[in-house]
Amino acid sequence: MGTDGRADRRRIFDVHTHAFPDAIAPRALARLTGMAVWEPVRPTHDGTVAGLVASMDRAGIERAVVCSVATKADQVPKISEWSVRVASSRLVPFASIHPDFAHPEAEAERLAAAGVRGLKFHPEYMGCALDDPRCVRVARSAARANLALVVHAGYDFAFEKEDLASPERVRRLHERVPDLRLLACHLGGWRRWEEALDEVAGLPIYLETSMSLGRCAPAVLERILRKHPPELLLFGTDAPWADQAAEVEKFFALPMAEEALRRAAWENALEFIGI
Repeated sequence: MGTDGRADRRRIFDVHTHAFPDAIAPRALARLTGMAVWEPVRPTHDGTVAGLVASMDRAGIERAVVCSVATKADQVPKISEWSVRVASSRLVPFASIHPDFAHPEAEAERLAAAGVRGLKFHPEYMGCALDDPRCVRVARSAARANLALVVHAGYDFAFEKEDLASPERVRRLHERVPDLRLLACHLGGWRRWEEALDEVAGLPIYLETSMSLGRCAPAVLERILRKHPPELLLFGTDAPWADQAAEVEKFFALPMAEEALRRAAWENALEFIGI
């Protein structure tokens, strides 16, 4: 039994993790660690696929979505190839289509045909707001290809109060592409949780918990959990930027019914991803 009395036999799907090709992982982690402006961050694994799987094993996590971010349009083909290559029974890679990529519709269809399940969009690293027509085009391309879309929401630890991913922009993106399976990271707005409560909670989109448990004020967190449909809540960590084992314990201590937590940790993720 766990410390909270719940059975340890639980299936866990982490819908928000990161890994990099082995050759660039050390450089990528060093660069991202050095960019932190909000608070110090330290990676909890080496940034490789093997490092992520080892972290999952330590935390008792069965499967994970691996999110990539194309910071330039010319990175899209390489990220797409890598995403197809590293897919496994444990890992579900989400590729990335940059907003300046010339043919997002064709790339989304090609990814879907290759078995990729979704895309990641990070407004700050892509220099494009969530409600920008270029992002909306990517989102519509994903919806047409039956791909899910994960979007960073709120501020980012490497940028000083950029407004590109505000909860209001999350809502606008949903309104423009309502048939999209959309996931807003960090409970709908990192360090903008009161705005997320007003703008995002209760909408028919998915929310995940990464980098929020222990940071979001308990009263605001409880209001978000009460307002948002439990079938649209997912477990996420943002590993390697958080310790997966610690996040598992925080998640299962949330003030929710045990059955709702169990579904949020597994079944809801399968429905979001389309498995």
